Amino acid sequence: MNCTKTYTRSRRQCRCLVGAIILSGFLGTAVRAQGGPPYITDDPDTPGASNWEINTAVIGARSHQHWDLAAPDLDINYGWGEHVQLKLDVNWASAVAADGRLISGSGATDFGVKWRLVDQDKSGFALSVYPQLLTNLLPSSAARGLTTDDREFFLPAEISTEYGEFQFDAELGRNFVQRGPDAWIGGVIVAHTCAPALECGVELHATLIGSQIEPLANIGVHWTIAKHLVVLAAAGREFGSNFNDHQSFLFYLGIQFLKES
Repeated sequence: MNCTKTYTRSRRQCRCLVGAIILSGFLGTAVRAQGGPPYITDDPDTPGASNWEINTAVIGARSHQHWDLAAPDLDINYGWGEHVQLKLDVNWASAVAADGRLISGSGATDFGVKWRLVDQDKSGFALSVYPQLLTNLLPSSAARGLTTDDREFFLPAEISTEYGEFQFDAELGRNFVQRGPDAWIGGVIVAHTCAPALECGVELHATLIGSQIEPLANIGVHWTIAKHLVVLAAAGREFGSNFNDHQSFLFYLGIQFLKES
């Protein structure tokens, strides 16, 4: 199985917008929703000039009675000025082979540059573009089934705004696959504060490849335990069975480190 491709497809899916407001009704006082880890949908925010945001995590997905893991997953983000974010995401992938053996090795690497075009405090909404390149740096990982030889180029736009007590993050884009079918990408997060220092969120999304679509529902939390230290967690599942690597359960558990210049 392909652990990196399995999780990356989940991160890059056309996310359904309908129903998020209903699902988030149990949440409390509104705060600024934060996309990106532990969610699949991203947001327009950037770390700020010379600031760092580093997310370390264990990511798992269960499909066809097998577990695929990215552990650890290291997502490094740097603020190049106030409006630009540079990203490098690497991981150590583990998967169960067809004969039942556990295999592991370097997963695919994700490079990205986010550019925030519009600021929410000036325009009432924020808007960004976030091109990303997913590629396999080690041919041996592809030969062992941990990654794919295909490069993927993801070209999304992100938008966030406030509506009453709710903060929304949404993403929409196109994922271009070197030798495979392309897909449309999109998503939404609705988040509120459900306890002091604890932000809860609901996310919905789905992959659209040709006429096939498979939605995914996700619930996540940000728990701020110190000014520069945040615990990230999310769990969800896909619905439908249009894809061979249908995920009956997936999770994200990690820690976010923030460093200001």
